[in-house]
Formats: sequence, structure tokens, C-alpha cells
Amino acid sequence: MAALTPPARRLPTFFLAGVPKAGTTSLYFYLRQHPQVFMSPIKEPTFFGAADLLAPPYRDDVLAALQRDRAALQAYLAGPQRVMARQYVVEWDDYTRLFRDVRNETAIGEASTAYSWLPTAAAAIRAKVPDARIALVLRDPAERLFTLYLPALWHDPRITFGAWFASMLEKPRVGAPVVGAGRYATHLRRFFEVFPRDRVRVHLYDDYRADPRAMLRDLFTFLGVDPDQPIDLSRRHNETLVPRFPRLHALRRRLFGLASPPRWLPAAARRAMARLNQDRTASRTMDPADRRMVIDYYRDEIQRTADLLGRDLSAWLR
Repeated sequence: MAALTPPARRLPTFFLAGVPKAGTTSLYFYLRQHPQVFMSPIKEPTFFGAADLLAPPYRDDVLAALQRDRAALQAYLAGPQRVMARQYVVEWDDYTRLFRDVRNETAIGEASTAYSWLPTAAAAIRAKVPDARIALVLRDPAERLFTLYLPALWHDPRITFGAWFASMLEKPRVGAPVVGAGRYATHLRRFFEVFPRDRVRVHLYDDYRADPRAMLRDLFTFLGVDPDQPIDLSRRHNETLVPRFPRLHALRRRLFGLASPPRWLPAAARRAMARLNQDRTASRTMDPADRRMVIDYYRDEIQRTADLLGRDLSAWLR
């Protein structure tokens, strides 16, 4: 009897490669709605960034996470593979198992935002998936940093943006994905050096926010799927939330630390208390002096990004 030929591995055809806090989580879920698109059930496996993650300064933390999650990952890969946000997947056989449920989809993707800034990711993708398409969304660097600062108010309601920004610059391991990810020209050049220009599509978050359907049509066209597929855009994912009452939250932290509402309360009451203390960030604005500080920090990168893309990014400099 002839030996059975193992089924061919299905690999990604595209990567939604970032940047962080530019709407990629919502885009991931919108892409999942398209019947011609398959998205990795782990949104951010970050497989193609393994060379960077397994080197200093991230090595110890990543190895600890891999050791801690090893059994759970194997159980997940063997099970129904429900959607989860992120989980390091650094072994090739494990990574390919994320795509075991591909059927007739013509566009296969994943959405590891760290690919946008990890130095070896672009070349690693090109080596394994040479015909891949790369999609990125860039956001005004100052606005993006402000959005990343706001969650710090849960831990210290009195911390200023300036103090937070300085702390990010002082801690490279933490600051690399936060501040370093905003060096768009530096990171884009790595993709442009290894992929043909027509294989890299860069959108702006402002365009996405102004007309998400138009951007999705363009993205679907780029991926070679039906651009007119109806997509439900009513839900936004991974929204940034801040304390609604900062002084009250600070008092609660002093009295109870990070403890959740008392467990003796009914679950519905605990959820209501949590919602009461949460506020969306739409009403929060960046101090003009802080914005000027960040613009000065990124000015050269912004100007070079505009040149690379042939786009007017002067709004990012105001």
C-alpha cells in the first residue's frame, strides 16, 4: 500500500503588521467576518519576531512566558482554537497548526503588531513566505503615544504625560514597543527593502477613522478578496478606557490597592461598578506643550515617512 501523503501546510498569505494602537484589533475582527479571509485564532503569535524576542532585552521574560504557557499552548493547538489576543508561538510546527482550519479561504492572515517594529521580522517573513502581502496602519505618533499613556492613569492617577514619557525613554525594554514603535520611517524601510512596493500597503489611521468602509474596500482589494463584502463595523475593539473619577480612583487605590470590587457583591453589581468607574478617552486631549515635545522627538521620522509614502503628513507636525 502506498504511503499516505501528509496534507500540505497552509501558510499565511498576508500579515496585518501593525502599528500598535492604530485600530488593528478592530481590523482583525472585521477581516474575520469576510468569508474569503481566514485569520489566525491567536491574533498575535509574533512567530516571525522570535529572533528578537529570544535575544536581550526580552529573552528572559519571553522564555519565562513560554515555559509557563507550554502545556496550555499545546492543549489550545489540539483543541477548538477559540480566538485569543496574543500568545508567543515560536516553533514552526506550532505556528502552522494555527492555520489547520483553513478551508476555501483565499486570504490567510495574522495580525502581530510587533512585526512593525521588531528589527528582524520583515526579513523573517520574506524568507518563509516570500510572496506575502504586508498591511500596516500608521497613526499620528503623538496621538498614539497619548493613547498609550492613558492606561497608566489606572496605576497612578496623578502621573503626568511628561513623567510617563520620560520613564519610557529611561527603560528601553518597555519603551521599545511604546516609543520606539513610532519611528515609522526606520521600520517601514525594512519592509520596503525586502518586499516589492506593491506587496506593502500602508494606510493612515485618520483615513480609517474618517471612512472605515473605504479603507476596508481598499484592504480587501489589496488582499484579492471581494471588496464589497458587507462587514458589521458597529463594534470597536480594544478601546482605551480611563478612570472616570481620577481622585476617587486614587483614594480607592490607597485604601484597597488593585483589588476588584468585593466578591460578596452580586456579579451584576460588580460589573456595574466597574463600568461606572470606566470612561472612554474621547474627551481626553493632549496638552499642547506635551504634543510639541513628542513632535520634536519624532520630527525627522515623520518627515522621512512622508517622503517614503509620498503622503502629506504635515498634520502630524502641528
